[in-house]
Amino acid sequence: MTRNQARRLGDILERIEAAKDAELILVQAERSGSGQLFNTAYDAILYDLLVIGEAVKFLDQGFREAHPEVPWTSITGMRDILAHEYFRVSADVVRQTLDQPLDRLELACRSGAG
Repeated sequence: MTRNQARRLGDILERIEAAKDAELILVQAERSGSGQLFNTAYDAILYDLLVIGEAVKFLDQGFREAHPEVPWTSITGMRDILAHEYFRVSADVVRQTLDQPLDRLELACRSGAG
């Protein structure tokens, strides 16, 4: 089953929202010292980033070119690391991804989904 551009943009937006929700749980877990909750939230974020990267790979080239502010190569590169070189995953890089790069992606996807 193939997915069209609009559905992929929707998938990305859904996973961005889920990653941000998991980030809130991650912060709460850090504050409370709950290692299990932290690990669960972190794993959820990794999954969300993996799905985002996979969906980005199939977005139209024209759409990506229309949004040069989004680090497309970094997004798909992170997906590849998460899927194939999981042992290289850096928690610091994952946390940084949840900020500005994900916000830029969200804005671009909203412009294309609307």
